Amino acid sequence: MMKNIFVTGISGMLGANIAFLLREKYGVSGIDLNEVDIDKVNSTVGSVLDLDLMRTILTENQIDVFIHCAALVNVDECELNPEYANQINSQNVAQLADLCHELKIKFIFISTDAVFSGEKEGYLYKETDETCPVSVYGKTKLAAERHTLLYEDNLVVRTNIYGFNYRDKFSFGEWIINSLDNSQPLNMVEDIFFSPILVNELVELIDRCIKEDVKGLYHICSTGSINKYDIACCFKTVFAKNGEINKVKMADLSFKAPRTHNMGMDNEKIRKLLGVSIRTPKESVAYFKQLFDEGYPARLKGGK
Repeated sequence: MMKNIFVTGISGMLGANIAFLLREKYGVSGIDLNEVDIDKVNSTVGSVLDLDLMRTILTENQIDVFIHCAALVNVDECELNPEYANQINSQNVAQLADLCHELKIKFIFISTDAVFSGEKEGYLYKETDETCPVSVYGKTKLAAERHTLLYEDNLVVRTNIYGFNYRDKFSFGEWIINSLDNSQPLNMVEDIFFSPILVNELVELIDRCIKEDVKGLYHICSTGSINKYDIACCFKTVFAKNGEINKVKMADLSFKAPRTHNMGMDNEKIRKLLGVSIRTPKESVAYFKQLFDEGYPARLKGGK
């Protein structure tokens, strides 16, 4: 029997791609503050903070799996509005995890690489490593992780994604290509390392996790890490673009929230569990280009 999955933040990059790519495999519904029109997907315009509404939707749609993508992800905004960040990224997650536990719904929480201090240069963080977030964003997400894992059937996915958007906004990869197309010089840091995964590949892996009822904490990210300057140059090469990419240091830029030098994560645990290989950052850029050439962005935006 087909399972029913519910996605919060369903107009966001991850939420929309989950809905678009998995709508033939599951009964897909979701909620967002923005309207969503994707074939075979039922979406509600509303707030995840409305717990009475959430209870009604989950019950009426007989949801089996709840994927919580909605979050306040702007790191600087979180730093400037810590109480609101805590409400959205921590308190509400706990409320939703409690609700799902009550209704016997599996809860999948999408977390972040910002839960580490980033002080270990050249090191890929494992799930067993000590967490020590330096930003409000990281602290609120870590608190949500801990509450989610109070229930043994739940799954926490730490990740860092880019890809194609359903709405008219740019992800990291889209922003690089658009900037190069418009001859806008890019300042890319060489001393921030991360393990970005293309959203399409992440959705494939989430699908596997649902099918195999994966529980606990996992890093689902690219294999290995890369700095932001090098991946920008990779986009430029793969897409054969002209344009200027300047190499800068993190200290050269001004942020409201503190940043970490190393956000690289180790994905060995999930690879071994599922028996899969996961692309490196450079392989992911090639996959991004393949999807671009195949017209995936237009199909996603069209919802067909």
